[in-house]
Amino acid sequence: MNTAPFEIIPAWRIARLRTALRDAEQRGANPDDEGHDLPHRALQRRFALARQRAKHGPERASRPKTTRKGRSFPHLKLVIIWRAILSVRSTAWRQGDTAPFGSIRRAHDQAVAACQTAGLAPPRYRTVYVLWHRGVPPADVVAALQGESENPTG
Repeated sequence: MNTAPFEIIPAWRIARLRTALRDAEQRGANPDDEGHDLPHRALQRRFALARQRAKHGPERASRPKTTRKGRSFPHLKLVIIWRAILSVRSTAWRQGDTAPFGSIRRAHDQAVAACQTAGLAPPRYRTVYVLWHRGVPPADVVAALQGESENPTG
């Protein structure tokens, strides 16, 4: 396959580029292939990423969850934020519903107070807003919240 000039790609060649990139990734996962004949740096980069993934496993599994800016986001903080959201948000709430005036602010204030009590950095308002509209907490947070409701002393 001729992968020559990828510098400027007309829209009708996008499918061909995606195929070439996918092929380079598959070749990177093959330990017998050295990848010396890849003509473009994008293909070489995909090859190298797939090779690294094949040698060391998926990168994401080894790192803890982080925020958008790369800082660590403690599980306890996420549980606190979702507890505040679920205490303010109506049980009849469905994704796409608008929030009643001031409800996200109340949830944010509760989360800030609980985080300060727990010795954690308070969440940004935007974090609470985004999680509110996402709709459903992750499975590990649901398990933690259900564990709290079953064991009210702890």
